[in-house]
Amino acid sequence: MVDQIPFKTGDEVTFHITVCSDATGQTPAAEIQGAASITADTTSASYTIPWDGVLDAVTEGSIIAFYTHTPADGSASSTSQEAIVRYSRQQPGGTVCGPEN
Repeated sequence: MVDQIPFKTGDEVTFHITVCSDATGQTPAAEIQGAASITADTTSASYTIPWDGVLDAVTEGSIIAFYTHTPADGSASSTSQEAIVRYSRQQPGGTVCGPEN
């Protein structure tokens, strides 16, 4: 999710997501792009990362994300900075989380 950005009706926000099998984002395991079409003036946009083929690609690693904002008025697109977070499905005790837990 991105917040506090003045999106206008008709804008397009494309989320670029890379799931990596290492903590530093050097070894990509899955990539996806997801678009959010802005249907009303707002200050936030979101995209849910799919489980199958993306979040389930690794047990531990990192997720790198950034977005591109394409204004409906035809002005130049802008791209955010990348953000990286550590990702782990490993629970204390050794159980690996799945989509149900």
